[in-house]
Amino acid sequence: MNQSIVMIVRPGVAEEALAALGAEAERLRAAGSRVELRTTAEPGDGERLARAAADAGAQLIIAAGGDGTLNEVVNGLASASCRPRLAVVPLGTANDFANGLGIPSDVGGALSIALEGRPLDVDLPMVNDRYFINVSTGGFGAEATEQAPAESKRMLGAWAYLVTGAKQFADLRPVTGTIEAEGRVAHRGAFLLFAVGNARQTGGGSLLTPRAELNDGLLDLLVVRAVPRLDFLALLPDLRAGTHLESPDIVYAQTSSIVIRSDEEISVNADGEPMRGTEFRYRIGERPLVVMAPA
Repeated sequence: MNQSIVMIVRPGVAEEALAALGAEAERLRAAGSRVELRTTAEPGDGERLARAAADAGAQLIIAAGGDGTLNEVVNGLASASCRPRLAVVPLGTANDFANGLGIPSDVGGALSIALEGRPLDVDLPMVNDRYFINVSTGGFGAEATEQAPAESKRMLGAWAYLVTGAKQFADLRPVTGTIEAEGRVAHRGAFLLFAVGNARQTGGGSLLTPRAELNDGLLDLLVVRAVPRLDFLALLPDLRAGTHLESPDIVYAQTSSIVIRSDEEISVNADGEPMRGTEFRYRIGERPLVVMAPA
């Protein structure tokens, strides 16, 4: 099917992947589609390019990058007058959303799904005024994501988060605050981390919100209570595998809205993109996005 396609590509993509994207673009043009490649240069470019492409009538937007690129594109589409279909070519560090959806890591396989896959309505959550599509975390995991150096992520990939997380673990301390779900207190007091999931995995494959579904109209809330350092260390493998829900140190709920208030400023990320503050309000946006998924 001939269509108008815009590929939004993160900077620093490997030459082999960039060449594969270019070759596919030429093939599609030869078949009659209109295809444009746009490379981001600075933060916010992905959002601006996605919004402009949608408003200009693009039928398919392809986010070629990692979770950060995807988050910018999602925010651009969320504010556009018309929302085209969204597809992902995973070329980032962790690629949690793409991996959770089952999108292959090779450019050809991912583009095949972008063009011929199954359209899937996906909920679009918000934290304060920022949209996200995968998972938002605060506390221990968010600090590790925020402080992982860009050079480390380029060289080490997802291991960069583990290295930074190990450094954070040495200085582990709880956050004190209140977490509400649909206006009711889910946790009050000290906690080590929380996650709000639209999807299941984050941080390079950790299944923090293993019951989350992309289109159930609900947010999955995970809270890890403040526990001694060694107890938290023992819990980490279960958090990685998604087998932590029966632990007495875990609070887990599925809800339509969440409010988190901390006694001090904390780091929170949405799809890996950091923000800081003392109050974070979560809800599901009014309209879903259509994402191309494996058949």
